[in-house]
Amino acid sequence: MIDRAIDRGFATSLELFASNVVGTDEQKLTVVHQLATEMLDSVTAAISLAYSDHLEAEVIEDQRTRNALLVALLAGQDTSTVTRCSGFEVADSYSVLAIHFPSRSDGESEALLTQMDVRRMIRNIRAALDRHATVRALSRLDVRGGVILIPSDETRDLDALLAVLSGAAGVDLTATCAQATPARIPETVDQLGELLDLVRRIQRPPGLFRFADLAVEYQLTRPSAVRRHLDAILNPLDDHPILMETLCTHLANNLNRRRTARQLSVHMNTIDYRLKSIRKLTGFDPSSADGLWYLQSALVVRKANYHDTESTLSI
Repeated sequence: MIDRAIDRGFATSLELFASNVVGTDEQKLTVVHQLATEMLDSVTAAISLAYSDHLEAEVIEDQRTRNALLVALLAGQDTSTVTRCSGFEVADSYSVLAIHFPSRSDGESEALLTQMDVRRMIRNIRAALDRHATVRALSRLDVRGGVILIPSDETRDLDALLAVLSGAAGVDLTATCAQATPARIPETVDQLGELLDLVRRIQRPPGLFRFADLAVEYQLTRPSAVRRHLDAILNPLDDHPILMETLCTHLANNLNRRRTARQLSVHMNTIDYRLKSIRKLTGFDPSSADGLWYLQSALVVRKANYHDTESTLSI
């Protein structure tokens, strides 16, 4: 109907122009051709602008709807109003991801990514999510990271998905994940936020972590008398930074004395001497299974408590 109206208006306008143009037939044809070209350019521009505005309005409305649904799910609220008005359906189960955006060092301190960086990352991540799932994912992302909900039946390999999102963002992302029904999403997001904070505190490399990956570390860092006891194990090393460095390096090298000595640029006998000093000061032998377990556990607790004064990720 619109196309017919445009054609009719176009033909009528040309007829009016042609009837009012004076001069030879060749001159009339030149003027009419010029007017027709200008009219076509104007009509094409108007149609393109209207179509662009329509698409932008659809995108904005779609994002508003998804935001409203996500807010309701995160707050444990009733979603029936949103789904009834929008046609969106709530999945039976979701893959919940809590994501952390890495910091960028400015040489003196750890500065968060710029606003332009963040906007680009979020835009690219959401585009990658839309390409990944036939049902659009729900996401709330800001300068520090955020949370993503994807219907469980839309995701088979979350590790591969995080790799895709990292590629889209241009940085290696760190995330924690779990499955949750809509009713358990608020509780799950809180737990994943704690787990993500733990991953950062104990300085794990970027990647995807589940509760099963850090079950021991998570339990060790819960407030308890056990945590306080483990934390105190390393107190005697506070005045011996070289011994603390040796212990951390030795454990990071999977108890390989040769590799530890090479990394610290000392003789292997020096490593043996330092390990004996650690045993004397702490009462736990790094070369025995029991002593090693207590020292490793104490380091987990110590790292987890080290940044207590810093603000944690807001999910």
